[in-house]
Amino acid sequence: MISFVLFLSLLSLMTNNMIIWWSVFLMMTVVFIFLNKNVKSYSSLINYFVIQESLGLMFLLMNFGIFQFFIIMMKIGVAPLHFWIFSITNNIFSYNLMWFLTFQKLPFLLILVQIFWFSGLMLLFFGLMVCYLQMFSLKNYKNLLVLSSTESFNWIIMGVFMSLINSVYLFIYYMILMIMLINKFSKSSSNWLNWETILVFLNMPFSVTFFVKIFSLSEIFKFNTIMMLAMLMMMFLSALTFSYWLINMSVKFYDKNQM
Repeated sequence: MISFVLFLSLLSLMTNNMIIWWSVFLMMTVVFIFLNKNVKSYSSLINYFVIQESLGLMFLLMNFGIFQFFIIMMKIGVAPLHFWIFSITNNIFSYNLMWFLTFQKLPFLLILVQIFWFSGLMLLFFGLMVCYLQMFSLKNYKNLLVLSSTESFNWIIMGVFMSLINSVYLFIYYMILMIMLINKFSKSSSNWLNWETILVFLNMPFSVTFFVKIFSLSEIFKFNTIMMLAMLMMMFLSALTFSYWLINMSVKFYDKNQM
């Protein structure tokens, strides 16, 4: 399946034909349904199929202006157009969740690079703010992890607009680490909160999202220093949002110790 997705990614990069791109979208939907058919999470599969195929039809019909850029961003689930992803991720686990957050986005990312709208940087910047504000209201550990992944992906796309090669390297690095981490953390509902998860997603130095954000910031610094300062302040906001995990972790075993 990984080889097939890499083939579709190469195909979408080699052509700018709308029909071929739409065919790639359809094949990626089929791949996702094939991988998840044994999980029996039919509500997630139906939601994913309806959303992706509706957006695919809109992509074909609205092939003018910047509409296609917004449609592709919604298909990937880039913030602030990520409202639909929680209806999918609530019923998928382990490698299927890892696939949804990484490989499933690869062909869409390469198509987005070809039709990018430079002013879309401000939309991505707004999406980061939405993610950080949403983190304050979320209480489910799995949803926090998914939202953190969405936020990191926003950083990667912002880096793509500045330097394609750096961002492809970052995306590969991000995928490899997600393959190792998400499978470990999603074995059961009790494993979503542990010290490894907290240290990884708290932007600690040399953790998963740390390098993604530092390299993206270094590219954005060449373009707009004021925006970079604003983003550094927002990274501090994300550390505050994950302090909820720290508080919960510090009192997690309190009742058990009392017993």
